[in-house]
Amino acid sequence: MTIEPREVRTSIAILKRMRPDHIEVHYLSGAMLNTAGLAEVRKARRELMGNAPYSMLSIIPEDVDYAASAMSVDHLADDRKEGALLAIAVVAHANMMEMILKLYFSYYPQLNRIKVTPSEADARAWLKAQMEEIGQTGS
Repeated sequence: MTIEPREVRTSIAILKRMRPDHIEVHYLSGAMLNTAGLAEVRKARRELMGNAPYSMLSIIPEDVDYAASAMSVDHLADDRKEGALLAIAVVAHANMMEMILKLYFSYYPQLNRIKVTPSEADARAWLKAQMEEIGQTGS
């Protein structure tokens, strides 16, 4: 059975289920990453993926900003607690956002399989290798 990609749009991102075990989150140009917006993304992610274990690729354009209050919330806690989150790769196109994300993930250690990089190709290759290593074929 083939599952077609599905898409959900929130105020700050477009989420695409690419496979039963992989989701992509494309943040919108000019978006503000704040607690309310990230809660919308969390809800949409659950809607698309359910309780199935998955990998996630997030892509953050250069002109995305963040609210400092968003740093005080563990936005991935539910998925991590339920074992749904297998690996995360985040593409941050701005150096400042890359630094902020690395700091954020040091506050809330998500899992052993996380990568923050400015390179989409690097992120995709890394995610593929992680999924192969844990026995997820990416079907």
